[in-house]
Amino acid sequence: MTGTSLGNVKLILGTDISDTEKDGLINLYITRAENFVKEYCNQSELNHSMIEIAEDIAIFNYRNKGVENIKAESKGRLSDTYREGLPPEIYKRLNENRRLRFK
Repeated sequence: MTGTSLGNVKLILGTDISDTEKDGLINLYITRAENFVKEYCNQSELNHSMIEIAEDIAIFNYRNKGVENIKAESKGRLSDTYREGLPPEIYKRLNENRRLRFK
């Protein structure tokens, strides 16, 4: 995790950079996203592109906290449908950085 990632994520989320109240939670999302990217891409270190992907995953997961298991919800005439997993655009970017693992 880098301080730059925390700053970038907070900036995109629209959170005041100087507000440290949610830093622990945001850092947790960043760390988990970085670990996911490393594992998915079979890499031990993140390059610049992969750091950006990890930031996007952290933002996606942060914004969707609390609705992880909801597929569809209706209230009267309003209905919401939520994604399962990460968006395809993120997987496309991950696959560009993925290394094959030989056993």
